[in-house]
Amino acid sequence: MKKTKNTLIVWIAGLVSIGGILYGYDMGVISGALLFIQNSIPMTDTQIGFIVGAVLGGGLFGTLIAGPIGDRYGRRFLIALSSIIFLLGVTLIQFAGTFVTLLLARFLLGIGVGVVAVSVPLYVSEIVPSKDRGKYVTFFQLLLTFGIVLSYFVDLIFTPSGEWRAMFAVLLIPATILLLGVFFLPESPRWLMANKQEEKAHAILQKIRSNPTEVAEDMQSIKQGLTAVQGSWRQLFSQKLLFPSLIAISVAIFNQLTGINSFLQYAPLILKNAGISSNLVTMIGSAGIGMLNFLFTIIAITLIDSLGRRPLLLTGVTGVILSEIFLGAVNFFVPNSPFAGILSLLGLLFFIMSFAIGPGVVVWLVISELFPTQIRGAGIAVCLFFNSLASTILAVMFLPLVKHLGVGQTYWLFAFFSCGYFLVTYFLLPETKEKSLEEIQHFFFEKNAAS
Repeated sequence: MKKTKNTLIVWIAGLVSIGGILYGYDMGVISGALLFIQNSIPMTDTQIGFIVGAVLGGGLFGTLIAGPIGDRYGRRFLIALSSIIFLLGVTLIQFAGTFVTLLLARFLLGIGVGVVAVSVPLYVSEIVPSKDRGKYVTFFQLLLTFGIVLSYFVDLIFTPSGEWRAMFAVLLIPATILLLGVFFLPESPRWLMANKQEEKAHAILQKIRSNPTEVAEDMQSIKQGLTAVQGSWRQLFSQKLLFPSLIAISVAIFNQLTGINSFLQYAPLILKNAGISSNLVTMIGSAGIGMLNFLFTIIAITLIDSLGRRPLLLTGVTGVILSEIFLGAVNFFVPNSPFAGILSLLGLLFFIMSFAIGPGVVVWLVISELFPTQIRGAGIAVCLFFNSLASTILAVMFLPLVKHLGVGQTYWLFAFFSCGYFLVTYFLLPETKEKSLEEIQHFFFEKNAAS
């Protein structure tokens, strides 16, 4: 019976984490498509920046609407909504013939990214057992990295023909699977309890927990957590919750200030500018970056619940800082060297390894673990709003930064931001492995009372 219920949890977490494929694929596919879109729709560097940043800008709007919708209509509804938005966005891209239409389609896909980024970690964090939460929440990041890998290989397949619309069309498959799968998912017990549906919550917990003792303990802890905090956006910045809110928001922002999305989305252009001239070789290098991201995310998932969040994050951020210093040095001191392209590729690979082992997986846990149930949807939405805002600004400004500061100095700027990430993690972020969501909530309440 216990094995059957564990299998059910794996199935639930795996199914909803298909949303990560949507997120990752949409973020990665533009890197290869950019090499060919201009053959159909001529664009300036500024317009290219807006096309890349449109997804992230749409994500700003998506994260803002996702929290309230998820808190009002349920986590399942929110996941279904994200799938529908992706289907509409990809369909619009197939008919895009102008810069404006393409921009609108990318913005719509961004809304889908924002909604899915809130809905999946929110849902999974509330439905899986505390001891395994790290592993299951990071399924989303694993499939996100798989989505990036998939996009790079699809881009590679269509590189000879230059069929950039077909690159986007592949998104229709996981979006449809997720939409159909939602009908077989149980609702979050915590959301049901918050909405006065205790009997339904109890029935679902009986299906997904190993024994009656776990069900009773979860029911009791959820009730206590709901009593401690009443749902309100303003509660996020109340004296009681200000500290965990600021930590979660800071981690969400610094995660983007490492430059991760800029590196992934502009990977082919970065490698091309570094001296790798062939489109095919550039795309193979980008695919290698995506594959490494995927493999090291798997490693991180196996360690997240044993080593903990803090050690992985500190190790990963340290690697990010070192790789960005190295990349800056290569592009500042030997930009025209025949080895600059290879050295840049090696630096990017080490950056991806470091990011995947730490920031890549831990960020989703931090923003889903630090908020009480009543306002978890709103809390995650606020975090991802700031995450998307930072990512949007960097995506739009990346090429102008490179042009005005230089490639090397731009890498060093990211390294400076990453140092801030390390300090926030080291001095402020508590370890949360194997703690229930309500225990984490209680920890911050005690800390606030003591201060």
